[in-house]
Amino acid sequence: MTLRVKFILLLVAFGALMLGVMTWNHHYLLHSTMIKYVDKRDQLRLERLKNNLEVYMDEKAIFDTAEISQDVWQRLLTASHRVDLTHTYIPLDILLERQYPKLLKIHPDVFERRVSLVSRDGDVIYGPKPTQGGLMECVWVDRDEAGHLAYSHRQVLTDKNDIEFAANQSIVFTAWALVISVMAVILLWPFADHFLKPITTITQGMRRLSQGKFTTRLPKNRNDELGQLQQDFNHLAASLEKSQQSRNQWIADISHELRTPLTVLRGRLEAIRDGIHQADGERINELYEEVMVLNRLVEDLYQVTLNDIGGLNYKMNQVDLAALVERAIGLVAEPIRQKGLTLNKTLPQEKIRLQGDEDRLQQLFVNLLVNSLTYTDVDAQKGGEIRVRLTRQPSEVCLIIEDSAPGVTDQELTHLFERLYRTDVSRSRRHGGAGLGLAIAQQIASAHGGKIEAEQSALGGIKMTVCLPL
Repeated sequence: MTLRVKFILLLVAFGALMLGVMTWNHHYLLHSTMIKYVDKRDQLRLERLKNNLEVYMDEKAIFDTAEISQDVWQRLLTASHRVDLTHTYIPLDILLERQYPKLLKIHPDVFERRVSLVSRDGDVIYGPKPTQGGLMECVWVDRDEAGHLAYSHRQVLTDKNDIEFAANQSIVFTAWALVISVMAVILLWPFADHFLKPITTITQGMRRLSQGKFTTRLPKNRNDELGQLQQDFNHLAASLEKSQQSRNQWIADISHELRTPLTVLRGRLEAIRDGIHQADGERINELYEEVMVLNRLVEDLYQVTLNDIGGLNYKMNQVDLAALVERAIGLVAEPIRQKGLTLNKTLPQEKIRLQGDEDRLQQLFVNLLVNSLTYTDVDAQKGGEIRVRLTRQPSEVCLIIEDSAPGVTDQELTHLFERLYRTDVSRSRRHGGAGLGLAIAQQIASAHGGKIEAEQSALGGIKMTVCLPL
């Protein structure tokens, strides 16, 4: 079942429900209102009956309703429908107390069956037993209480005209409600396309995305939730497109990085095979160095990939960060000295403890130091310099590593932590490496809830800042 069919069925069901509720509500209100109206009319008749009864008892000098005969009571009941004896003469039939004809079978809810004549002592003379919640009208003769008239409220309509009026009103209302419901469905029909068209567009777009067409974009022509959904779809498509481009670039870069050492290795092996070079110790060492370059590249790729798939485990313990930085400096101090660079360090004397993986943090610090060592030149006059500073803040500790020239442009700074990225100028492939060290360092910092940033250094090179939470 399509969404359009469901929407139409929903409209029809909603219209039918509203029609049913409105019709039932109208019938109920009309019925109860009509009953109240007729009941008020009966109460006016009750008032006339009381007046007629008082006029008759005063005329006959009767001081207790118990003395009223049944024939007189029946005639007074009948006369109260249209006669008010306070403005006319008492009919002879009542004065002479003529016998009242036997009543035909009538509805139990008519006025005559809901009025009772009660004596001064409270006994029911004629009529039904008074109901709770009914009216009790006092009958007065010469300002003395002579009895009561008990009245039970109407429950149903009994008059033919009243019943026909209520029925006609219900029919008219039901017809109008049906017409309004049909018109509402017809008027709401165009809104089906208004709401379903963007959903259909999004569905078609999702199909294209599932087919690998990540350049798919949806028009931004709405400002409601569906428009927000279209915008989110475009963000998703852009992310997938960027991910695909990154993946393709990643594969191309890996292929290129692997091709270089393999080409060198292959060339030297072919030279030995063809007798151009001898397989002596020098040649074997050269081959070994190329294999180690290839091994480091594969190991770096493995570390990056392992972190992406969540397979890189971190053993978090309390570690002394100052001691770790000191140890990392010790590992690269000799290569720095041999290259002719100056190393200046500023480390706190006290211990700085935080939760971290000791091996991974040391790998992070060594990567940053090796990066500075690799890409810092030795000037003939000024030499070269690497500065290391560890500072403690209230909520974090920051390691700052700066180096001297050469530097990079501001645009290149934003790409330094991308995988396999290396600048095409001073810091280039002539220094070796695959451009993965900073990417690995960023992953380790993120895994510890920290961050790493690169900016221009006052020394002329790059300033790396690693901040980890305490």
